[in-house]
Amino acid sequence: MARRARIFATAALALTLASCTTNYDPNLWQTRLKPLSSIEQTMECPEIHLAIDRAETVRWVIRGRGGGTLDSSGVRAFNEAVRLFLGSPRLLFGASRKDLMESGSSHYALDAADVRIRELLQLKRARGCPPRTTALPGMNDVALLVELESVQAKLDAGGDEGQLLKERTRLLDGLRLVPAPAAVPGAPANEEKPAATDRFP
Repeated sequence: MARRARIFATAALALTLASCTTNYDPNLWQTRLKPLSSIEQTMECPEIHLAIDRAETVRWVIRGRGGGTLDSSGVRAFNEAVRLFLGSPRLLFGASRKDLMESGSSHYALDAADVRIRELLQLKRARGCPPRTTALPGMNDVALLVELESVQAKLDAGGDEGQLLKERTRLLDGLRLVPAPAAVPGAPANEEKPAATDRFP
């Protein structure tokens, strides 16, 4: 009897630990944006801009509220092994292995948002839509896409994954569009603007 009680206590502890993994937020994990569908590929500029704004807002919530980060494949493999070990009793209650491994990480939701935004920017460029200002000094969203594609090409070629993911994050953190500064009556034309600051730690 005592042995059975210890088994149940161990299982309960494992389930508790599995539900308290770093950055776990069910709402954020469930917000997995999908790649562009064939119907979405037919969107015109106003619709594309609206879709970019929506995807960027989801990404901003993941980064700001959830502290979301992109992890290298090595870090993901280690974290997923730990989650699988701690959460193994949940497999007995119908949890899938994939859901179990991904449920404690913001990486997958953030990566999905990044992919969708890149695809939307590529569609925007293909449609010849006018570029829009970003939070990055001297860089509009079309120029940002060129940098994103360069980073992705290096990732695909097996470059330094950790550094390249950080650079991708930095670029997309700066995508949030900012309105052009309004002219202030009486202000000198060459007045310096305050330097942009990072939105995330």
